[in-house]
Amino acid sequence: MYMIVKHAHLTIILLTFVLFIVSFVLTMKKSEMVNNKLLKIGPHILYTLFVITFIYMVANNPLNLYPFVNGWASSKLGGFVLYVLSITLALKWAKSNLWRFVGLISAIFWLVMSARLAYADRLKVKGTAEDPNAYVEFAQSMVVAIC
Repeated sequence: MYMIVKHAHLTIILLTFVLFIVSFVLTMKKSEMVNNKLLKIGPHILYTLFVITFIYMVANNPLNLYPFVNGWASSKLGGFVLYVLSITLALKWAKSNLWRFVGLISAIFWLVMSARLAYADRLKVKGTAEDPNAYVEFAQSMVVAIC
């Protein structure tokens, strides 16, 4: 069951990014299609499903990684929050195209950083790298510095 939820989680991430890019392009073109109901409601449904799958995976993870207890999981959660805020900047808050592009680059950055952190196995399991605490402390310090 864990692997099914994990793959659903990854699919949801892909769908949120695709909807973001479509909305961003439509916003830049000043198209009325940006007000499409699917583009307005879809991301909220996907974010809700994302959080549900995240909670399930945290509760049932085989490595006992928990947010606010483990730096890796906290960094992943912080990356998600910054990703959503960047999307909001690009699509809602920005009044100029410059700030929209800043939001786009920021969202892509946080998505890539979160994905990179997700596949950094040496950060997840203590004792598998030379000094895994150094990596975890670095990830924690990045999130603290940004917040």
